[in-house]
Amino acid sequence: MSSSSLVLRDYQKEAVEKAFVARRATIKAPTGVGKTIIAIAWLERIEKDALVIVPTQALIYQAWYPKLEEYGFKDIGQYYAYAKKFGPVTITTFASAVSHPTLLDSVDAVVVDEIHHLGARTALTRLLPKLKEKEFVLGLSSVPEREDKSHEFFLSEFPVCYDLSLGTALERGYVSPIHVIEIPAQMNKRERDQYNALTEKIQRAFRLCGPEISRWMNCYDPTTRQYLGRLGIAAMSKRKKLLSDVESKREAVLRIISEHSGKRVILFSESVPAIEHMKLFLKDNGIACETFHAGTEPWRRQEILTEWGKKFDVLLSCRALEEGLDVKEVGIGILITSGKSKRQFIQRLGRVIRPLEGKEAKFYVVYSPQTLEETYPRTITKLLRTT
Repeated sequence: MSSSSLVLRDYQKEAVEKAFVARRATIKAPTGVGKTIIAIAWLERIEKDALVIVPTQALIYQAWYPKLEEYGFKDIGQYYAYAKKFGPVTITTFASAVSHPTLLDSVDAVVVDEIHHLGARTALTRLLPKLKEKEFVLGLSSVPEREDKSHEFFLSEFPVCYDLSLGTALERGYVSPIHVIEIPAQMNKRERDQYNALTEKIQRAFRLCGPEISRWMNCYDPTTRQYLGRLGIAAMSKRKKLLSDVESKREAVLRIISEHSGKRVILFSESVPAIEHMKLFLKDNGIACETFHAGTEPWRRQEILTEWGKKFDVLLSCRALEEGLDVKEVGIGILITSGKSKRQFIQRLGRVIRPLEGKEAKFYVVYSPQTLEETYPRTITKLLRTT
């Protein structure tokens, strides 16, 4: 299947061996330690026709295809919206696999990259039954566990065989060292008033509807004749967008970028309009930058990644780059807001700690005091220290 030039580190060899012995398993390890390389070595070891399922098209042409090719795999197949070619190893997306579950019928082995996506209802219904039939299955994720507990369905079939924490990876030098820098950015009066009003709607929903947000859509208050749960969900979305677009954060980001002139920088947000506003602000101040998000056309995505570090140094992202980006030269990250997911924090940190000789990553947490964002630095510090 391949004539490999794979050189594995000791921990990667251990992960491959455990996965090979288990046959059907999941590797749990942080972003940046080479899970893709581990999976490729596993594919080489089992020597079976295989399907690799990934979350996005970008992961096909930016990560998996070039790495399989680099390590000697021939006639690599790709099956997604713009390609329909099969090979001994074929790469597809979750969307394509869910739409065409018969893709699994012709292979003996499956790699499920970012296996936590398997917990989505359609994936559980259409893909899990097919995966249960396979002799060889390897899942990959930094945090396979999901808040909705649906991981119990697939981890019972493909249990964790190798578990490496972010703290241990840092401690043992598997990834580049990282320095977290807190940058407070105060809200103005208008922003603070809006934040408080949205928070009150969310708190009312919690009081009436309880802690399980999945039940909020049907939570009705007969006293006010309102679906308070739906109002609470809408307020959460608006609050997230507000926090992404706090005016003083733009000035803070400009100062950070100016301190790292000539270096690649990646910024993380939770709002597409916010990063578009940030792009205009930075360009007005002489900073070349681009945005990368779900609305970016697929052809333009690859173009942006190719131009990054050549035509511009600052890339503004809204979720779309949290899985699979592999640019070792990136050592500066800026977080201007986030969700509460442990996985999301690990994935964002992982974008800047991919190992490179002499690199020391910096991760700036730009947050608004007296908001839920105050917890972000503590959460990140805890993740970095957990072994």
